[in-house]
Amino acid sequence: MASAIRFTEVINNNGTALTGNTLRQCAISTDNFKWAYSGSGSNRYVEFYDESVGAERVATITTGSYAALTGTSGTLTQVTSSVSGIGKYDAPVSGVSTATGVFILNLENVSVAYLTAAGSSNVQYGFNGRCYEFAVSRTPQQLYDVVSGNALKVLSAPFALRFINNNQILTLATGSAGCVFSYKFLKTGSTIAGDTAYAAVANTVSEIYLDTPDNLVLASTTALTAIVPGF
Repeated sequence: MASAIRFTEVINNNGTALTGNTLRQCAISTDNFKWAYSGSGSNRYVEFYDESVGAERVATITTGSYAALTGTSGTLTQVTSSVSGIGKYDAPVSGVSTATGVFILNLENVSVAYLTAAGSSNVQYGFNGRCYEFAVSRTPQQLYDVVSGNALKVLSAPFALRFINNNQILTLATGSAGCVFSYKFLKTGSTIAGDTAYAAVANTVSEIYLDTPDNLVLASTTALTAIVPGF
């Protein structure tokens, strides 16, 4: 279920100080929020799908409006990110594609985030039919903690991920912090009795199929009732 995101757009920007400009108050659905990031000087930006023009666009916003974004919805969080080199479309955010940068992302758009190292996850991020892939300096557990109290339940409980898509091993993370995904991408989930589909992994009990640009399939030793509460 979408919620509203509000920000103050700067019209007729006359410089990096963002003073003496015309301001416009805007509200969009979380479904239309792509990400937000800092530029040079005082410039702050938000990328989103603008339904009024039927296209994605970038808006310059005030620093206060940018800082408030993570407080306006339980699904927005600021992360430190770097390109992991695994993606079809690495996140085209200023300062991120060549080095490490900080930006605000929408956890509802996380089709999957999986643990790759201590304090680090690879993220596949779906927006407007495209799949972006990058690394963030957060574990799946830390991403989940941002929204764990959110009634929308936009992310699954963190679970141990074994395989993902066509038996390709991406991580052997164990414990509760291995993987999270957004429920909006959940296509189907099932419990299997043994190693029927993933014979190389002992005690595989759950498979999760996601509706993403590349149709991800997750396999886990965690019971499906723990991944999708109420199943």
